[in-house]
Amino acid sequence: MANQDVVSIFSSAVNSVLPHHLIRKHIELNHSGKNLIIEDKKYKLDNNVYVVGFGKAVLGMARAVDDTLSQHIVKGIISVPTGIQENFRDAGKLDMLLDSNSKIEVREGSKNNMPDKSSYQTAVRIQDLVSKLREKDLLIVLISGGGSALLPLPIPPVTLEEELELTQILSKNGATIDELNILRKNIEVLKGGGLAKQAFPAKVIALIVSDVIGDKLEIISSGPTVPDKSTPQQCLMILKQLNLQDKIPESINTLLVRRTREITKSTGSVEYTGGTQWEHVQNVIVGKYKMALAAASMKAEQLGFLPITLSSVLNGEASKVGVMFGMLARYAALSFGYKVSNPKSSDYVQLELDLVSKGVPKKTLKKVVALAHHAYNIKKPICILTGGETTVQVKGSGKGGRNQEMAVACALEIDKQCQGDTSVLANFDLIFLSGGTDGIDGPTPVAGAVIDQTFIQKCNDNNMDALTYLRNNDTFNLFEKISEECLILIGHTGTNVMDIQALVIKSKK
Repeated sequence: MANQDVVSIFSSAVNSVLPHHLIRKHIELNHSGKNLIIEDKKYKLDNNVYVVGFGKAVLGMARAVDDTLSQHIVKGIISVPTGIQENFRDAGKLDMLLDSNSKIEVREGSKNNMPDKSSYQTAVRIQDLVSKLREKDLLIVLISGGGSALLPLPIPPVTLEEELELTQILSKNGATIDELNILRKNIEVLKGGGLAKQAFPAKVIALIVSDVIGDKLEIISSGPTVPDKSTPQQCLMILKQLNLQDKIPESINTLLVRRTREITKSTGSVEYTGGTQWEHVQNVIVGKYKMALAAASMKAEQLGFLPITLSSVLNGEASKVGVMFGMLARYAALSFGYKVSNPKSSDYVQLELDLVSKGVPKKTLKKVVALAHHAYNIKKPICILTGGETTVQVKGSGKGGRNQEMAVACALEIDKQCQGDTSVLANFDLIFLSGGTDGIDGPTPVAGAVIDQTFIQKCNDNNMDALTYLRNNDTFNLFEKISEECLILIGHTGTNVMDIQALVIKSKK
């Protein structure tokens, strides 16, 4: 079976969450064109619309908003990744770009997904724009993954350089991403609900493409339009627990202590944590990974597969997750019917125990077994889908990304499983794909990779040790040397709802 079917399933997932499609589904004008309708709320239009945005997907989102509301837009500023406009032009994706006469200004920054001077200057301009709005004004805020790095605005006396230093210190000393975000929200002007506060009393509509598990509004781009429950005192406790009080820039300690005292003296009134003060804000998630998974499942069914979505919260270390998928491939194959007569065989049971030990719930495995039985009876292949976002511990000096690492790790495990059970797995085509919906996997030009059970043999035939490449975080170069057809090259998609995985098991009989 051709790998193109699996790539087509992934492409359908990406296309379902392209930003201009998402925006047009969620905003509409009434018959007179004088009112904007967002879900169950109506807003009066009278040349009073302002637009700001930040993230990997906001360029296409801004285009869709501009197409609908251009005659009412007064001004706009969006912060997007460096080079994204050129990439879209080169790819012919002109529908993702704003017209030259648009009133929305596009500013690029945050090279390598890190806050920089350019993104800082854009954040300053965004603050200046929103802080001058009046009650009759309508502010549309476009938010997507990558927005945190594209909207850095530390509270004085903290500088951008000092905030970057804080991030590096926390990362090197075992801080979690949640702890890092709590610090960010308490030392920046616009995060943690700060943007909505700055815009008051104008009405605020935040249109959000989620790139986080659980679609938690306070986490997406550090929640610029959402009430924040964390406090500066909590930040001080985190620094104390990590024993970092004396290692971080003094200005950050000074700021957190000062803000803690201010809140204590004002009995909490300085905090903007809820109630009627947030009635001017409407947060709407217009795109999320579950939409992409639903589209992938529909496409798989159209192509003749029996699809099943096993998880929409996949996480963990990429290579370990890849091993799990390799084991799951054999487990599904064993469940197809060839050993159904003896399902209690020792290796089958052991494989199930191993999968459970790797975090796969037993009820999930039961779903796989039921699907495989059904597929066996009606002579169809199955397609196991998941979504989420894994991580990589970079220990080598190579070039790759989490999706490519997952694919290589899966290929190694499938090869290992095939060696232990050639009698069964020789009767199947096994194909695995992992790709990022943003089209970019780590510091590489590809979205991810797709492999089958012959990949490791091809590596061996070319004297390439796949495990060595994996350990050196050099999977991109491995794929280029073995088969560029394994790489998923779709360029910047202009969206970002985490990653999609597809595992196909097809009987040859």
